Amino acid sequence: MKILVVGGRKSGVFASILAKKHGFDVYLTELADNHEVRSFEPLLKENNIPYEIGKHTFHKSKNFDLAVVSPGIPMIAPIIKELQSEGVKIIGELEFANMFAPNTKVIAITGTNGKSTTTALTGHIFKLYEPRTVVGGNLGTPYAELLLENPDPKFAVIETSCFQLETIEQYHPVVSVFLNFTEDHLDRYKSMEEYLEAKKRIFLNQNESDFAVLNYDDEVVKNLADKVKPKVYFFSLKENVQSGAYLKDDKIYFKESKNAKPVEVIRRSEIPLLGLHNVQNTLASVVSALVMGVPLDVVRKGIKTFKGLPHRLEFVRVVDGVTYINDSKSTTPDSTIKALESFENKVILIAGGSSKNNDFTQLAKMFKGKVKFLILLGQTAPQLKEASIKADFHDFAIVNSLKEAIDFAKSIAKPNDIVLLSPACASFDMFRDFEDRGDQFKEIVNSL
Repeated sequence: MKILVVGGRKSGVFASILAKKHGFDVYLTELADNHEVRSFEPLLKENNIPYEIGKHTFHKSKNFDLAVVSPGIPMIAPIIKELQSEGVKIIGELEFANMFAPNTKVIAITGTNGKSTTTALTGHIFKLYEPRTVVGGNLGTPYAELLLENPDPKFAVIETSCFQLETIEQYHPVVSVFLNFTEDHLDRYKSMEEYLEAKKRIFLNQNESDFAVLNYDDEVVKNLADKVKPKVYFFSLKENVQSGAYLKDDKIYFKESKNAKPVEVIRRSEIPLLGLHNVQNTLASVVSALVMGVPLDVVRKGIKTFKGLPHRLEFVRVVDGVTYINDSKSTTPDSTIKALESFENKVILIAGGSSKNNDFTQLAKMFKGKVKFLILLGQTAPQLKEASIKADFHDFAIVNSLKEAIDFAKSIAKPNDIVLLSPACASFDMFRDFEDRGDQFKEIVNSL
């Protein structure tokens, strides 16, 4: 079989290597030509994979039996339209990798916010239970790469984005977790309805013997319960759900069914992660693990020993009594709202970046109660400024670089203040990605 891999970044490159390892005739094409793409050339050469960079040679497309598309490439891209016109079957990297692990039980995690932390925490718990567990997906390590390192895992805990879900066919999670649904990716989808339809595909191949773990506190997600085939468990910060996990009196409980006795899982004070939203993520992990038979003591140990992920409310350093926190992964207004809710006192907030066509109204309404001073940068600084003024918040400044933002924050901060980088926006206007933005923040802070 001849396979065309479209996309020359991490997921495309490792899909190519996986295809080559399984004996397929594979060719990779990448339209962009930059440092990131070129950094994968040695891997392609080492694995004898032919490729082109900086162009798509369209006339070659009809010679392939299957196209494996990286999640960053929208279905309206010219290369996709060309492949479709030639009748070439198209799937994504996740679907392709999934073909090579038919016996692996997949725990898939989606939602607008919290996917990475929940995936990492759930994966940490499962690894304590069963070492033959792989953890990744949209989190950073593509499923194809995970399967190259561990060809036959018992469990795969996979962060699954809406982009990946667009191109699944047989991808069949035993557990599907839907954390929340708020505005995002409106630069790719025409409407919130279209965005939701992409997310809902996580349940596409599930049946009555599988599990759906849904957020009871999110109306959109809660209402999916009547529309999916798998057995539904809820999680909630507000309600004692009949089946699932909930927070009550600062303790997490799990309840198997309506008439079952609740089981105390852990005290909130024993959860190392910062913020109520991370308690919510923990609830989802608890349900995912317990419905799959992970012992309660292993779940407790996993929660207590999980150290969190970089760029998610990551403590960086205290300088002159001022604490610096890196939350670069917050790329939506909702995620920054959750970050602000994690602190009792007002913070000096650094926000702004590239646009996802988000609405900042609700975020701006929090500024009076949660922000001591707002420092704006990037493409969206004017929109955030406008939203702040409409919310009657005027303690802000616009700067031209991240270094200027940090220097400004340092100049106005007093001992016991917190300087929080939580942009509420993507990073592509000034940085390679959110990790690059967070790494630069840490580097600058560590040089103060």
